[in-house]
Amino acid sequence: MSRDEVATQLKDLLVERFSVPREKLQPQSHLFDDLGLDSMDLLGAIAILEERYDVEIPDDELTEMLVLDKCVDRITQHLASA
Repeated sequence: MSRDEVATQLKDLLVERFSVPREKLQPQSHLFDDLGLDSMDLLGAIAILEERYDVEIPDDELTEMLVLDKCVDRITQHLASA
């Protein structure tokens, strides 16, 4: 799966599941500060992504996934190494 496909699917998830307005979704959007998610939302999103992509994202990587673009990068890296 390409990076662009991951980005599109992540944005769709944020819009559909967490009611984030699509126009707020920019590459440098911070999931908490800019998009209004909280830690429980992040954990829920990660669980959905892990199931969807059949990857396991270690807890120590979560702090690296707080910016939308970095989240896409991490998921893409996990998919490439799976």
